[in-house]
Amino acid sequence: MTIMFKLLLFALLFIIITNADLGAKRKDVTLKPLSACCDIPELGDPTPLSECSNPKPTGPCNDIQCAFEKSGFLKNKDTLDKEAYKRHLRLWAEKHEGWTIAVNRAIEDCVDKDLRQYLDIPCKAYDVFTCTGISLLKKCPTQAWKC
Repeated sequence: MTIMFKLLLFALLFIIITNADLGAKRKDVTLKPLSACCDIPELGDPTPLSECSNPKPTGPCNDIQCAFEKSGFLKNKDTLDKEAYKRHLRLWAEKHEGWTIAVNRAIEDCVDKDLRQYLDIPCKAYDVFTCTGISLLKKCPTQAWKC
């Protein structure tokens, strides 16, 4: 074989190998919301979630309000029981490896501070839950990242 033929054969094999699908899962670029990229385990306990699902209350706040009330996270409609919610988040972190830093961030940003998420109607449960989700997303552990 001539040197030119060998080089051509080598180049052809190189192109085939570098473009071959070797079974590796390709991750394409996406513009979906970041929340879709972090696999945050369910934050609620099954019983209150079930009780608030049959039938599911309508509206942007009522389902979260129901779950928070039945979970004991609210002293009244507008007042978070901070200690109950902190206790729940810390127990949740103990059951879900790698989430302690994220939970600590959520407690600092969402429980210890009085934030408003600016839903058209005031809703303490929505404010706290939305903030919690954002805080967990910001500190999503590597093993939960799927994008």
